Parts: sequence; structure tokens; C-alpha cells
Amino acid sequence: MSKEEEEEIVFVRKSSGLIRMIGLFTVMVFGVNYTIADGIYNFTMWQTYKNPGAFYPFSLVLGAIILCFSAFSITMLTVAMPRTSSDYVAVSRVVHPFLGYMEAFMNIGCHLFIVGALSYFMTWYFGSFLIQTGLALGVSGWVEMGAWLSTNVWVGVAVGTLFCIWAGLVNLFGIGSTKWTINILFGVALIAGIVTAGAGIWGTTLSLDKVQSLWDSTYGSGAWQEIIDIAKDAGWSEYTNGGVYGWPGTWTWAATASAMVPAAYAFWGFEYGNYVAGEVSEPRKSFIWGTLGAIILILVYYLLISVPTLSAYGPFTSYYNYVMFGGHGVDNVSINPVQTPTLAVMLASLVSSVAPWAAIVITLGIFLFVLNGLPVYMIIPSRIMLSLSFDRFFPEKLSEVNEKWHTPHWAVLVSIILAVISVILTAITPWFYMVSVIFITMIRWWLGSLAALILPKSRPDLYERVDYEVGGIPLVSILGGLGVVTMGWLLYHGFLATISSPVSAWYVFAWFLGSVLFYAFYYWRNKRRGIDPKDIFGEVPPV
Repeated sequence: MSKEEEEEIVFVRKSSGLIRMIGLFTVMVFGVNYTIADGIYNFTMWQTYKNPGAFYPFSLVLGAIILCFSAFSITMLTVAMPRTSSDYVAVSRVVHPFLGYMEAFMNIGCHLFIVGALSYFMTWYFGSFLIQTGLALGVSGWVEMGAWLSTNVWVGVAVGTLFCIWAGLVNLFGIGSTKWTINILFGVALIAGIVTAGAGIWGTTLSLDKVQSLWDSTYGSGAWQEIIDIAKDAGWSEYTNGGVYGWPGTWTWAATASAMVPAAYAFWGFEYGNYVAGEVSEPRKSFIWGTLGAIILILVYYLLISVPTLSAYGPFTSYYNYVMFGGHGVDNVSINPVQTPTLAVMLASLVSSVAPWAAIVITLGIFLFVLNGLPVYMIIPSRIMLSLSFDRFFPEKLSEVNEKWHTPHWAVLVSIILAVISVILTAITPWFYMVSVIFITMIRWWLGSLAALILPKSRPDLYERVDYEVGGIPLVSILGGLGVVTMGWLLYHGFLATISSPVSAWYVFAWFLGSVLFYAFYYWRNKRRGIDPKDIFGEVPPV
């Protein structure tokens, strides 16, 4: 029997049916679009409430360094095995089939939740855009509409559902459709990002009194002091342990370390082109340089918008989030519009009275950065489903690839339906969303790092494709070893955060249990059909 005939028996068919249309630039854009979204815009602000006392810019830098070890471990594995959902392929072939299956299965749930959550958040971002545009143009109706969108849960669910469907349709019409959509949206969002960074840099030249004056010019006389008074009356001092609100004020190592979990979340994804590795041309060049370009661009942008904003506003950021995000005394707000605090809101409020156009562009920017990520988030669960089903460990119907668009159409349609359910789950609490998906993704990173660490010994045939050395030690093992240690530390904190939230813990457990049951069923089913799972996981799937 020929090798091709053996592959057809072991796998669903001789080839994936996908086509290689993605190059270096799109790999970079894939990572940037995935990463720059709610993680930086939302959680930079929300950390002043969730982790008072954190030196958050430092948490961001540490989070980036830690993620680089694991992310480049997976990048090296992808170069060695350029296949769809390469982390699953690598872990299942190098470490253990079940561990690879478990992390991939759980990441279906993780990314379906991401699509749903970010689609839900789109209403907040558009609400902020309407508020700032209304203030800039003097249209009070837009301000009221923006406030309504920012606070109405079921409007968020309805709009989020529409965005889920849109992202799914972009993927349904093929990788070419996805490629051009994310590249064009990246270019538009980049322009808004440059304006946002410029506003932040300008903010560092202002005194706190000047910032207060600009805030009052935007929202009305006394708006700044209103927030401070309400926060103090509602127990801000006690909540922050006597005013330890974090950098640029007094900060603590404990809060800074705790904030590294959401900081890691803010950086995650810059290597995620690996999920479409089966559709990337010149994998070695595209993944190494595309991933490196993505992390450099992301880190520079994050520091350019987070450091100036926190520095310019000082303790006011903490007061504002205590009221607007924490909800303490928010019913007493009368001068300020009620809106979800984000970096875009803070920077737009700074420039609204002096450069209204900039405020409009800034708040539109966050909307665009999240919008350009939705097709990326949506494509991932469909490609995981394709990879699992191609190995005969998931419903084989989901491995079918449309002959016209070369996309796994059934997997995409299932992803759309499940993502809409996730929109509703996000409406319960956004923090539940973040805690759940971070922990699941940390499992992926840790196992990917472990696979990289042992690759030279476990699969020397695959290591030959990435046989770079530093001082005689395989580079892939160095990255993997550092990733195992550092991601292990973050994984521990992610576990603590998960079990502290019963809903998050149950969500994670449900997907873990699902992975056990599905793996056991398909293991038994394949054995019964005369297909040895050892043969499946002993081979890298065909292109």
C-alpha cells in the first residue's frame, strides 16, 4: 500500500483542501488585528478598579516578555509543522495526543467566547463614539443615544449577534475574503491609532489642573470634581487601602503581579497566524518575521497610549473607574454622561474641546481595532474543528471544505451559531469572559512551550526544520524551557482567578469535560473502525 493510500485511511482524505494565499504581511496583520482590541483599551482602565495599586505599564512589559517565550515556541513549532491549528498538531504529536486534543477542544470554547464577547463590546465602543461625536458637534441626541448604547445590555446582545454573523460570512467566502478584509481594516485602524498615540503624547505635556480644565470643557463645569466627590462618598478611600491607587501614584508589587494576568491577555494573539498555517505560503519566512513584526508594533503602540494616559490623569483614572466601571454611586452622576471607561474615552475627553475631530477619530479607532479582529477570532474555532475532524476525532462533516471558496463551510456555520450564544453569556459579566478565556489560553501556551522544549528529543525528524542553536543548545528548547517556567507561573495565577469565579470555573470545567468525553468516544470509534489512533497521531497531517 502506498503512503498516499495509508494517509487516506488514517486521515479523512489525502489533502486538506485549503489553499495557500497568506504571506508575511498578512501573518503580521493577523497577529496585530487579533491582539489590539479590548485587552489594552478596556483592561488598562479597569485594572485601576480590579487591581488597585498596580504599576500597570510595568505589568504590560513583563506580560509581553513572558508571552514572547511561549508565542515564539509555538512559532517555531509552526515552522516545523506548518499545518492548520499547528499548536494542536504539535502538542498531540510531540507531547501526548490527549493533551493536544484537550487544549484544542477547550480553545474552541475560548474563541467562541471571544467572538461573542468582542461582538457584544462593539456596542459599548460605538456608544462612546456617538458620545464624543455628539459632544464635538453639539448634537445632544447623539450623546444620549451613545449613553443608552453603552449601558443597555439587550441592545448589546442584539448588535453583537449581527457582528457575529458578519464575521462568519467574511470567513465563509474563503481565505481570500478574510485576507483582504483584515488587511484593509488594519490600514484604516492604523490611521486612527496614530491619532490616538499622538493625543496620548500630547497629554504628557499637560499639568493635572490643565487636564481637569479640559475635562470640564468637554462635559461641563464641575464634571471632574463630581466624579471625585461621588467616588469618595461611595468608599473609594477604603477600597484602595487609603488611596493606594497604583502608578503614577503609590503602587505595590502584589497588585502589579496580579495585573500581569490581564496584561498577558492584552498581548495574547500576536502569533495566532498559526491557526491558518495550512493557508500560509513560505511558512518559515512568514511566521518568523511576521510574528516578530507584530509584537514590536503592538508593544510600541501599547506603551504610547497607556503610559501617557495614566500619567496625565493621575488618581482621577481610579476615581472614574470606581464610579463608572465599579458602579459605586453611578446613579448620582448628573453632569458626566454614563459610559464604559476605556482608554479611548479618556484620551478623547482630553482633546474633545480643543480638537473635536481627534476625539471622533480616537473613539472610532477602538471600534475599528475590535472590528478588524472579529473575522480573525471567528476563523480560529472553525480551523480547530477542521483539524480535529481531519484527524477523525471530531464530526467528519466539519472537515468538509467548499470547492469554490476553499473554506470549511460547516465548521464556520457551527462557529457562528455557538458564538451568538457566547454574546449572551458575556452579558452576564465581562470579567467572567476575561477570566475564563485567559486560563484556557494559558494551558495552550504552557503545553506549546513543553512541546518546544522536548521537540529535539521527541521528534528529531521535525526538529531538523528548526535546528537553530545558541551555545550548542537548541533554540526551540531554550524558548520552550523559558515558556514552561514563566507561563507556569502565570497559569497558577490564572487558575486562582478562575476558581475565584464559580461561573468561570464551571465554564472551563465544562469544556475540559467535553474534551475528555469527545476524545474517549472518538478513540473508541476509530479503534472499532480498524483505525489505530497511534497511526493518526504518529503522522503529521498532509497539506
